[in-house]
Amino acid sequence: MNEALPIIRAETRGDAGITLHLFVPAELSLFAGHFPGFPLLPGVAQIHWAAQLGAAHFPINGGFSRLLNIKFQKPVLPDSEMDLALHWDSARRQLTFTYTSAAGCHASGKIEFAANVNNRVDA
Repeated sequence: MNEALPIIRAETRGDAGITLHLFVPAELSLFAGHFPGFPLLPGVAQIHWAAQLGAAHFPINGGFSRLLNIKFQKPVLPDSEMDLALHWDSARRQLTFTYTSAAGCHASGKIEFAANVNNRVDA
């Protein structure tokens, strides 16, 4: 297991994009020190996962440009299960992401990429 990535348990493709069912094990290195006594998945990790998993499923090329409408509504705790919905808008060069679980929406936003066809995303 990669110590910085969740476990993908299922994938569902639809007209609007893809939804990945994730398991976030307590053993992830990302929980270390964030925060002692009450571990939470860092928001930057959620953005990184969206960019990496989006690049694995969509023809995203070009480097990171900016973040839009980023919201963190509920914490992600160790040993959580959640869905990550991803949609690639090639015209706007934006990857929309939403993390949800039975508890509700955890995080959402958009990642915009520059129009550079020579470089794949390395977020």
